[in-house]
Amino acid sequence: MTNMLWLSAVLYQLIVYECLVRTVRAGARVKRTIIGRYPVCPRGCTACSPINGCVSCEPHLFMFLHRENMREVGLCTPSCPIGFYGVRHQYFNKCYRCHIEHCYSCFSRQYCTLCEEPYLVNEGRCIEHCPPGQFYANFTRECKDRVDCLPGAWSPWSECSRLSQNCHNRRGRQIRTRPVLQDASPNGNPCPDMIETQPCRLPLRHCDGCNSRRTHTWKKKQRIERRRKKKKQKNRKKKKKGKKPLWGRRVDARGGSGGNRSRGGNWKGNEKFGQRSRQLQQNRTCRSCGRSCMRRRGKKLKAGVSVAIRHEFSPV
Repeated sequence: MTNMLWLSAVLYQLIVYECLVRTVRAGARVKRTIIGRYPVCPRGCTACSPINGCVSCEPHLFMFLHRENMREVGLCTPSCPIGFYGVRHQYFNKCYRCHIEHCYSCFSRQYCTLCEEPYLVNEGRCIEHCPPGQFYANFTRECKDRVDCLPGAWSPWSECSRLSQNCHNRRGRQIRTRPVLQDASPNGNPCPDMIETQPCRLPLRHCDGCNSRRTHTWKKKQRIERRRKKKKQKNRKKKKKGKKPLWGRRVDARGGSGGNRSRGGNWKGNEKFGQRSRQLQQNRTCRSCGRSCMRRRGKKLKAGVSVAIRHEFSPV
């Protein structure tokens, strides 16, 4: 009897000791799961852990397990990252990895939307070459029965460029272009215009000096040479017919031929006009450069005679 009482007392003490040890350990243990929203847990989490991150997410978000070394950390995202696809369950939503070979982005477990280079997408699979009867679309990187040209966005308009080197010409042109993002197949729609132009106006450009217009371009020089040749040909024809050439006539102050058009003209009046024009040349200067301007320009009058006239003169 005494032995039984002694054993019961010992068992009672052991039970009390075990209860004390468990209570001490429970008090020292860190609480692993915290139930609460932001700022207690990250945004989108309904329950989180300081070690494993989000444990549960809000109904409209997906649970994505991100691996860090030897552990996985949960994140709540509105959409799954590249290489994963989302599945919505009754009580939670989760992101799963794509298991299709050479797949970069997938829609479901067995359907790939974008493959790794240089593989192509064909009916949810990644292949190396397009099957016969289909063409490669270089923008979407997939095989299609028909590929249309896909132009890019227009570039900004270029600066207004002058169409000619004439000082008084204000006409210009602007250009803009756009690239080709996807080439068309033989049975697809061709590319539209890739270049556009529009007219523009430039500010007036003033020429420096009174003799600046003498710097002709090669085109203007050719025109002058052609005119000289035509005049020589006309003079030769008139010589053959018995008429006096144009260079043998004198010019009066009104621009007509001096006196009669026959050989017996008023030569004295023409000589006086020549003296008067030389005096005016000595007593006048050019408005643009302030000195005597020797530039001359040919002008056809009613009589058909080419007369040398001066311009931009002002009295001293």
